[in-house]
Amino acid sequence: MNGMNTIVVETSTPQGSVGLWCGSWWEESFVSERSHNCAIFQPLNRLLGVEDDFRIELILVGTGPGSYSGTRVGIAVAQGLAIAHGARLVGLPSLMTTPSARDSGHCRAIGDARRGDWWWCDIICGVSAHPPQLGSKAELEEILRDGVPIFSLDPIADQEFDRIIPQETPSAGRLWESWQSLTPELQQHFAAQVVQPVYLKPPHITMPKPGHPLRR
Repeated sequence: MNGMNTIVVETSTPQGSVGLWCGSWWEESFVSERSHNCAIFQPLNRLLGVEDDFRIELILVGTGPGSYSGTRVGIAVAQGLAIAHGARLVGLPSLMTTPSARDSGHCRAIGDARRGDWWWCDIICGVSAHPPQLGSKAELEEILRDGVPIFSLDPIADQEFDRIIPQETPSAGRLWESWQSLTPELQQHFAAQVVQPVYLKPPHITMPKPGHPLRR
């Protein structure tokens, strides 16, 4: 699969990027806090115009965790491209595409899951060792005592854990490198999975008040 013409989409953070492999590597980056659905198309169109006549055979997309809307937009774009080109679609956890994940034997991503929760995920030899785990700040602090190098996708104030926590950003280029570094067995494993966002917790749903809205 590694020699296939490939489009790569990574939008799990505000620093989005798209890439193209067609014998050589091309990459475009963009910044968008809340409008990946608009910002992604101009750089994507430039990549698709690199060659006059070629067929995309594989679409890779980062599945998060990260921006709720950004990740969903990236997956939707990847699904559309896969349908249009008759290409194979594969999702990879975005955490696997950070510098620490690519360069360390064992590292740990952490982040604020909101509403009093924190999350963490160990990455070993470039592959997520388990789905993101949720717990309290005290639970996370206990886990961090093992000294495994840590990073976050979002900025975390130094005073939160009495240490500097590096912020790292996934990219289309490292997503492509991560895919290429996988064994054929792991490539088949990820290719067999349904492409969907890595959600840290179910969406928070506010229940409507009982009774007719005009009589409340």
